[in-house]
Amino acid sequence: MNEFITFRGRSVTEEDVTIIRKIIAAHPDGSRRFISQEVCRAWDWMQPNGILKDMVCRTLLLLLESKGIIKQPPPKCTPPNPLAN
Repeated sequence: MNEFITFRGRSVTEEDVTIIRKIIAAHPDGSRRFISQEVCRAWDWMQPNGILKDMVCRTLLLLLESKGIIKQPPPKCTPPNPLAN
């Protein structure tokens, strides 16, 4: 298995990327949060307290997208940036 990257102690393999792509394909209109939660469930990726590693997974998905490895659905909304003029 080829390893794409190691992120927060997790090696992301071709098999992992295939799982991510299948989840995205199955839910093309799903939010990025929904996609990340489904990936966490598929990987059984949780914090010690049993909560999904949703935010860590979202960051990983953004990283994989920036490298051209996956294509996520577009963001559902863009929160206002109080620093932008």
